[in-house]
Amino acid sequence: FPDKFMPFMDEPPGAKISSMMSTGYGTLIRTLRHLTNDTVNKEPSWRHRGSQLTTGYRPKSY
Repeated sequence: FPDKFMPFMDEPPGAKISSMMSTGYGTLIRTLRHLTNDTVNKEPSWRHRGSQLTTGYRPKSY
């Protein structure tokens, strides 16, 4: 009964295609973020605790 008089409740044309595309895009972005986080998000090798400088920097005075 109410659907006949409320056409705005109908799904718009192309909604399924749009939702499928956005789901695929989101999956791709999530995968790339995970890959980037695993490969690039690391501490530099020269960063460590201690008083010894291993970066190659030579201060003129201590």
